[in-house]
Amino acid sequence: MPSPRVVVLVLAAGASTRFGSDKRQALLPDGRSLLAAVVATQRQVFDEVWVLTRPGPSGEPDAFAQAVCEAHGARCVTCADAALGQGHTLSAGLRMLLALPSAEAAAVPVAGALVALADMPWVRADTLQRLRERFEATGRVVLPRCGEALGHPRLLPRAVWSALLGDAVPAPGSAGAQGPAGLRGDRGAQALLDWSAAEQVWVDDTGVLRDADTPADLSQGKPTSLNGG
Repeated sequence: MPSPRVVVLVLAAGASTRFGSDKRQALLPDGRSLLAAVVATQRQVFDEVWVLTRPGPSGEPDAFAQAVCEAHGARCVTCADAALGQGHTLSAGLRMLLALPSAEAAAVPVAGALVALADMPWVRADTLQRLRERFEATGRVVLPRCGEALGHPRLLPRAVWSALLGDAVPAPGSAGAQGPAGLRGDRGAQALLDWSAAEQVWVDDTGVLRDADTPADLSQGKPTSLNGG
């Protein structure tokens, strides 16, 4: 049997307000940009990586993200209302997956979406592989756990997408009927799923807890509990 088809959705549409500039273009000590490092690691494990971005001031595509995607065999996707918040960006990505052309979807339906954050370049490829393997074995929501903290990225099976989008009766693992309280603004999947019911993969990878909010984080990375979002 072929492995379930998983598409990575890299959320890369934030305004980088706290960082002070476009953090995706900031350089790590090894000389790679933040976004390039994230995409490169994801591509070590997954064939399909979509980078979700916001349009430019005049509605033009994101040239920087496009260049990174072309260099690493990923797909750059513009989310028209990404400026409204991360929830809208994720919602747009999931709806695009649901709307894939029937011929393509019929061949190998997308079984899950790995939701990754563009400011977490320290996640290791072996961690991603373990998340994928647990998903292939269970078909359930899967996330990494390092010590006492739950981290990112998180793998969402197709069965929970409609509930997240407010389109259907919640699937097992969702927190309840969301309706208009589904993905919106900066409200992502974090508040809409019962993570205690998810498959937790224990890892020694502190990268699942480290993000880059300020330039200082690029050199040292800060351990962060992401349980709250």
